[in-house]
Amino acid sequence: MCQTDPEASPGYRGMSLILVEADRTGVSTTDVGAKMGIRMMHTAEVTFKDVRVPSSNLIGKENKGFYQVLEFFDESRILIAAQALGTAQGAFDRALAYIKSREQFGRKIAQFQVNQHKLADMATKIEMARLMTYKAAWNFDQGRIDPKLTSMAKMAAARAAVEVCDEAIQLLGGYGYMQEYEVERFARDAKITELYEGTREIQKNTIASALLGKLK
Repeated sequence: MCQTDPEASPGYRGMSLILVEADRTGVSTTDVGAKMGIRMMHTAEVTFKDVRVPSSNLIGKENKGFYQVLEFFDESRILIAAQALGTAQGAFDRALAYIKSREQFGRKIAQFQVNQHKLADMATKIEMARLMTYKAAWNFDQGRIDPKLTSMAKMAAARAAVEVCDEAIQLLGGYGYMQEYEVERFARDAKITELYEGTREIQKNTIASALLGKLK
């Protein structure tokens, strides 16, 4: 995204999306370093220095790039919600399998009510996140753009992922903190879903804006 109309006010009304091939002269990348989670994905800072591309590389309409990105978020936030949902489900599945096999004080720890209640809460959060994610995805498939719904799904699913993964570690106890068991990785991977495609605070802004409309 770059400024194609320097006279536009505010500035975002003069921004366009332009495709820049990775092998263009002047394009370089720098690894940002080790990350807390999603380590299987490379993350880099991209630098453009005197890069030139043909005008045919324009994506969409000139000076409409900012609005195109906002529309893109209505789809991509559903994808992040799905990522969060899968992360929560993965942590839950492993925690469930563990407490059904682990024994303490002569019986399976799944028989302790406190652990049963944890499972009930985790499963409920996952199901609520699933329903919101599926609804947002279905709505988008119908060709409807609803920033409020996609933001709700992304925010709810991401929060569910963080909370479910935290409880999964709690259920495994000290083992949950060890890299040998996968729940610690799920917990590290869950947090990013509350950050990219807009933090949960940004989602709240979007939801509130849709509810309130333009205030005088």
